[in-house]
Amino acid sequence: MNLFRRNKTDICQAVPFIYAYARNSKRPAAYKRKYRCVARHLADFEKEREITILSNSFSAAVCEDFLFFLKDKTLKNNTIRNYLHYTFFMFRRMGKAGFSVDFSFEETEIKKEHSRAIYLNINEIRAIYNLKIKETNSRKIRDLFVIGCYTGLRFSDLSQLTNRNIIGNKIVTKTRKTGEVVEIPLHPLVSEIIRYHNGIPACDCSLFNFNKCIKTVCKRANITDKILIERTKGHKIERFTTPKYALVSSHTARRSFATNAYLSGILPAKIMLITGHKSEQTFFEYIRIGKAENARELAEHAFFKD
Repeated sequence: MNLFRRNKTDICQAVPFIYAYARNSKRPAAYKRKYRCVARHLADFEKEREITILSNSFSAAVCEDFLFFLKDKTLKNNTIRNYLHYTFFMFRRMGKAGFSVDFSFEETEIKKEHSRAIYLNINEIRAIYNLKIKETNSRKIRDLFVIGCYTGLRFSDLSQLTNRNIIGNKIVTKTRKTGEVVEIPLHPLVSEIIRYHNGIPACDCSLFNFNKCIKTVCKRANITDKILIERTKGHKIERFTTPKYALVSSHTARRSFATNAYLSGILPAKIMLITGHKSEQTFFEYIRIGKAENARELAEHAFFKD
């Protein structure tokens, strides 16, 4: 059965369509995995409600019920929001493929919740870099993380760097996500790491193991400030504190680069040429500037001097 060429009056089952889309997609494995995950949630929803979701039966009412079904699974607010976004995309694909679709599902909205993503300031990065680590693989992971703090590269790009990416006093690489070539000046700490390892330190571990290791490193470096977390999980709002090191991941390096570069006075437009943000609005949503940092920056402004 060809799921992608039908007359406008035809209908299809949603779950097989999504699985077929993921199976036939030429995109990376992570991209296909998120749509298979959506298909599984829809299949579970069908089983529990004893229904079959067709291209033209995913109405606003059914979508709303699916939203509450996901909340019953105690998923985080932004995770549910992403699943709905992916689900909507698939039903739009069904429409483009010629199947009959009830687009009233687009009436369903769930607001994005501001995540408690953190960044590491310069002193914290220095503490991580100065930590004595005997184990070779952990030291390589730590050093690669520090390189990320001064290049803003994603883990997918950071883990693929080789000596060929070092051109003069810059790191030059084509990013996997956007396909754009970025050129990043070598920070003195990055140059020091490269000299120590006689090149870019190789990292053969998975993202999971990288994140697990860097949390341990940050804990040993005394990155232990208490961070208040407030988030919606399922139908309830959770509030709790957690040590800062527990929130550190590979992406913290990228966020730290953008935030520290901005706090140092580099223009957002210049930082965005490296991070790939397309607008200042998304850039300022991405960086993390606390009230204390903001007050210190404003204290140096002419407005507060006169």
